[in-house]
Amino acid sequence: MLEINNEVINNVLVIKLIGRLDGITSKTFTEKTNAPDQSDFSQIVLDCKELSYISSEGLRVMLMAAKKAKSQGGALTLCATNTAVNEVMMISGFGALFGIHLNVENAIKAIS
Repeated sequence: MLEINNEVINNVLVIKLIGRLDGITSKTFTEKTNAPDQSDFSQIVLDCKELSYISSEGLRVMLMAAKKAKSQGGALTLCATNTAVNEVMMISGFGALFGIHLNVENAIKAIS
C-alpha cells in the first residue's frame, strides 16, 4: 500500500510517500504526480521519510517523474530516505542522479 500526501512549499511540490513504492503501487504514484493540479510543478521533492520499500518499478516511475520535471525546466530530488531505501538508491545510482537530502528544507534549497 502507498499513501501520498502533497503540499506546496515556496512553489515546490513536496510529495510525502508513505508505505511501499512497487509494481502494485507505482500506478498510484504516476496518477497522482500526473494529476492536473500537480503537473504544473517542475520543482519536486519526494519526502521518503516514511517510504518503507522501493522496487525497480518504483525507481522507474520516479525516473519518469524526474524526466518530466526536467523537461519543464525543473528538477526532482529526494529527502529523508531510510537505510533500506537509501541502500537501493545508492546501489542503483539513483541517489547520485536525484540527490538525497537530510530533510525537506534542505531539499527545497537544493533545487530552488
